[in-house]
Amino acid sequence: MARPTLQDVLNGLQAEGHLAPDAGERARTTMEVYRRTDVATPWFVKALAGFGAWVAAAFLLSFFGCVGLWNEEALLAVLGLIIGGGATLLRRSTRGAFMEQLALALCLAGVAMVQTGIAMMTESEIAPAVIQLVLGAVLLALFPDAILRFLMALGMAGAAVFLLWKGLGELGMQLGLLGGAVLVHWLLLEQARLRRGRWGELVGPVAFALACGVMGALLTLNFAGAFVRELRMHGISTPDAVLTLGLTALTLYTAWRVMKELGLEASGVAGAAVFVALGVTALMTLHTPAVITAVGMMVLGFHRRSAVLLGLAVAFLLAAGGWYYYDLGLTLLAKALALTGSGLVFLGLRLFLLRRFPVAAAEVR
Repeated sequence: MARPTLQDVLNGLQAEGHLAPDAGERARTTMEVYRRTDVATPWFVKALAGFGAWVAAAFLLSFFGCVGLWNEEALLAVLGLIIGGGATLLRRSTRGAFMEQLALALCLAGVAMVQTGIAMMTESEIAPAVIQLVLGAVLLALFPDAILRFLMALGMAGAAVFLLWKGLGELGMQLGLLGGAVLVHWLLLEQARLRRGRWGELVGPVAFALACGVMGALLTLNFAGAFVRELRMHGISTPDAVLTLGLTALTLYTAWRVMKELGLEASGVAGAAVFVALGVTALMTLHTPAVITAVGMMVLGFHRRSAVLLGLAVAFLLAAGGWYYYDLGLTLLAKALALTGSGLVFLGLRLFLLRRFPVAAAEVR
């Protein structure tokens, strides 16, 4: 079957009442502008322009260092605000690979200068985290760049988890990770509705930043054993099973929402099979919350047809599964039998669902 043209898609949407009568002309004008400005420039030219912009920003910052600015904490923070504000105005008023990358580099440098200056003046660990939350929220709203929004959302999530850890210890850290996972699932489940709103452009960068942050943090906590022990000595200590149960409840809710949108009865045989499989997975990996987290991200990736999120979730699941295998207190033969048995169970579940609900399975694919 041949791919439909852009005109065919626009005509179909207009016939269904999803587009205004003049939307076709505006879409063609937008595509023409995009073709002339972005597609017409070869990728290597954009790469060289971006590299030149980062080099220019590095030379500018090195000049400030040569004149001794890094020893003046207050002036450093003020200059960082000026550079960040100027970079934001530059990004909003200009286009082109060089100017966009220059504005991005200068804005990131400005944020780092403000945080460094505030940290040196206050000699506090909390002040930079608070500054990151404030500046990140401002730049999310004002700086129209997906890369910076991704980085700012990631930094804000890290700052929020750090503040919760400082206040509540391990319990706060787990609450922060669980809250980040809840926000990821909510953003992606409500993606279609949220994208039509005022802040629709933030949905994608924020969701992917939180997904990378949550999965990366859980994977780091698994591998950094000595560091984790130091974290648990601070504040309220809670077992990993509590976080796993919370993430399992979130994954079960997501699976229920996905089945509901696909027209499957969650209270029927298919729903029971899926919920039992997820529950067994959680019970088998109570002390490795990264596994059920990766499963939930895979569900979201399949449901939203996001190849990037699906790839991240698969890579994360392999890493988490490898750590789970290594951490099992069993002999090699028992580990092999456990992995083989679990694989056969899930393959059998897939075969059962495909045979019992072939129409729904075809729609998912």
